[in-house]
Amino acid sequence: MTYLLITQENSIENENILKLISMLWGREVIPSNLRTNVDMHILDGRDQNSIGIEMVKDLQEEMRYKPFKESIQIAVILGAKKLTHQAQNAFLKTLEESSDATVYILLVNNESDLLPTIVSRSRKIYTKVIKENKDEKDISSFCFEDSDLIKAFGLIEGFAKDKLKSLEYLDSYLQTLHSSFRKSIKDGKNIRRITTKISLVNTTKRQIEANGNRRLLLENLYLQIQELR
Repeated sequence: MTYLLITQENSIENENILKLISMLWGREVIPSNLRTNVDMHILDGRDQNSIGIEMVKDLQEEMRYKPFKESIQIAVILGAKKLTHQAQNAFLKTLEESSDATVYILLVNNESDLLPTIVSRSRKIYTKVIKENKDEKDISSFCFEDSDLIKAFGLIEGFAKDKLKSLEYLDSYLQTLHSSFRKSIKDGKNIRRITTKISLVNTTKRQIEANGNRRLLLENLYLQIQELR
């Protein structure tokens, strides 16, 4: 899976990228730990004139192995707009063949900074999608939290028909769970139930991305979350 993070802040300390990585790993992450994590690979091209094919090949070599500590290994390219056309073309096959346990995150100011072939193979995330806002939904507004099974399954049947809508719904739910996670930590509350939910949602996302049966996966997620109540 490849994510294209469209943001004005090309930094590993970017609040939005930290939230995305937290979603992928199912736990809260902080910048100081990322650069020392063996499953985090960072290609920083911000101070380079360009990011050439050799630098991309070095990154590809690092990503050949399975995750060591985390469930997913992540490669982040800062200043991805500096990737040369040759480097981007060499990158295409890697993006197409990456496993469920491998994620690439490219940071750019504008999606037009990259070749259309790269953009079309990436899941675009704009800053405003991840950035918190005061109107963010409460957890209880998601069908997975509804005690009415018939109503919840009816909603699931609707958005499960489309893969993108299913993933977008799960992303929105994850964002709200992470917001609740941070609030619970601040208030000194037990976070085990929330972290379990985050882990379950991330597992379901990976299975849907691998073209699993969306309706069955989402209904199973609902049942698992209900068991945590």
